[in-house]
Amino acid sequence: MDRKILLSVVPFLLWNHNASSAAFDTCPYTAFLMQDKQTNVYGVNLLTGAYQTLQTDIGQTGNLNAAGYNETDNFIYAFNTTRKKVVKVGNDFKATDLSVTGLPDSPFYVGDVANNTYYLYRSGLYKIPLDENAPDFLVANKLEGSDNSMKLTDFAFHPADGNIYAVDNKQGHLYRINPTDGSKVILGNAGVTGTFGAAYFEASGKFYFSRNQDGIIFTIDISDPDNIDTTAVQFAAGPKSGLNDGVRCASAPVEIDSIDLGDAPDSYQTSVDNNGARHDLNNNSLFLGGVAPDSEAVVGTSDDETGTDDEDGVIITPLQSGEQALISVTANKAGGFLNAWIDWNQDGDFADSDEQISTGQPLAAGMNSLLINVPNSVTAGDTWARFRLSSAETLPAFGGAPDGEVEDYAVTLESAQLSTASYGPFTAAFEDSWPREGDYDLNDVVMRYQIEIKTDQTNDTRLVKISGDLQALGADYRNGFGIHLPSLSRSAVNENEIIFVRNGSIDTDSPLEAGQGNVVLIISDDLTADTQSSCRFHRTRENCQESEKFSFSITLPLVDGIQSSSLPAAPFDPFIFAVDGFHHGEGTSVGRGLEIHLDDFEPTQLGNASLELMGNYDDRSDSGLGSLYRTGNGLPWGFILTESWTHPLEQVDMLQAYPRFFDYCTKGDHVDWFTQGKRVSQHLYGLE
Repeated sequence: MDRKILLSVVPFLLWNHNASSAAFDTCPYTAFLMQDKQTNVYGVNLLTGAYQTLQTDIGQTGNLNAAGYNETDNFIYAFNTTRKKVVKVGNDFKATDLSVTGLPDSPFYVGDVANNTYYLYRSGLYKIPLDENAPDFLVANKLEGSDNSMKLTDFAFHPADGNIYAVDNKQGHLYRINPTDGSKVILGNAGVTGTFGAAYFEASGKFYFSRNQDGIIFTIDISDPDNIDTTAVQFAAGPKSGLNDGVRCASAPVEIDSIDLGDAPDSYQTSVDNNGARHDLNNNSLFLGGVAPDSEAVVGTSDDETGTDDEDGVIITPLQSGEQALISVTANKAGGFLNAWIDWNQDGDFADSDEQISTGQPLAAGMNSLLINVPNSVTAGDTWARFRLSSAETLPAFGGAPDGEVEDYAVTLESAQLSTASYGPFTAAFEDSWPREGDYDLNDVVMRYQIEIKTDQTNDTRLVKISGDLQALGADYRNGFGIHLPSLSRSAVNENEIIFVRNGSIDTDSPLEAGQGNVVLIISDDLTADTQSSCRFHRTRENCQESEKFSFSITLPLVDGIQSSSLPAAPFDPFIFAVDGFHHGEGTSVGRGLEIHLDDFEPTQLGNASLELMGNYDDRSDSGLGSLYRTGNGLPWGFILTESWTHPLEQVDMLQAYPRFFDYCTKGDHVDWFTQGKRVSQHLYGLE
């Protein structure tokens, strides 16, 4: 939901172009940030951390620091640390030297103004009267006995109680400093440390301070100085800084204008008053989905009730306990980072340790995919998810962001008790010279995979998951790899909810092959391209050993009513096929139509070319007998084993490596043909 909340506040800046270094016309609500060796001046929106450049020429050389806003004359006073001069800064941010006496020959980095007096801190507190009628006008006086032990880089005056407040850089103590004698009181610990180079107050008594190294703006509520929770709260993602100082008119409120908020209940920190997730819309060009976030002038209404419904950037597959879910997030352009949460335990916040599902993930323009694991512990019910896109890399679930968008979604968790049946691992091995026998090393494609089938209490199959790793690719020909689920109709799959992962990355293309009546999954349409091996033959030669380079996982959600008894038996029907534009030897067809299956499995509906080749060259398939993809002596071009199996070296005949394999294939003898005592280790990859 987006809201534009308008307050009757002082305008951002009223410029006077006809006068040099004139006073500000009134107390501005903008926080000013002076930074860099040669000072540039920025305006910072403390609510969101958004900033803009206000001045790149301060009219003199040097770094301005220790700045404070004087509400008596509406000028800024600062210290030029390069030239070691006190300066006066007007509404054009041009600096003019002042003839201050009594200061040591040292740079000052900590300062503020109150009651027409400029205060500086360096190993003690100095005060400089700014009243032209005062007898000690512009004469610096160090308060003898003032505390000199504080490690500070900025402080600020409270708008009401007359004291100075600061957070110690090294220890994180919140100090209250008495401007009369320079003494300090430790009020407690803020819980954060760092170089806090900019400190501000606003009219209500809220204290703001930003950390240089990451730009985070923290707050401590000092609206009641006698009752302070000193723990700092992260408030907004501001700009990183260096050689910097913050200055602000403490009597002005913080502007609330043109921001994007979420839709979740306020227990999730949604409202401004609750430090809710909010994004600055001024000059914003980064957003989720295809509709830019709009602004609303009516507080308390959802984005669906006024303006434009802009919650269009996220699609979430079902969130089932113990399962993976796929989230598609669309960004209008590159350059943003995604932070996201789901309230798994439904307790009304995103504060639990496992609830952040994306941390600073860079997004490309268009659709991006996020694969998440739903905890086993979730219970069925409705909950909320929050997605934040911003140029700020890391954001919490609350607080301000300088740009981007927040989208909240009501989601449903499912916790149906599913039974899991696991099968495998299976090892499928193929000789790709079919219909010729070739070198018969059966290592042209070796794929190891396992299957999980989940059923509910009514014995309906809810999903099928297949995952595996390529063990070898010892092929001169170009092969793809697929798995056919005979007798399972393609329409039985909820295609929009498939989760397809290859080499650890989500593949947004559906693995379901078009033009097939049954489920046919194309795991790779070109294993050579997907593997990108540096060896001519992947994992089949001892002089070129490599780690596994191709893996996959497919989760297939099924429509309701698919009984487990109607599923084909594991391990289904793995097969290889010719890559489009390539053949498997002279006289064979070119491309996808050439399929090589396990013995006695028929080609798929797109494997018509294989039917035409059967019975040619060395193949002696006989469809009438149900004997397919076999040689005249009964050897298969593809086989599967429910074991981890060591494949032969390149161009080593299978029967040399496993002499009993022939008896097993032709007679059914020696079912343990692959065991250690019946193999010839010197002919096997990885065994010598």
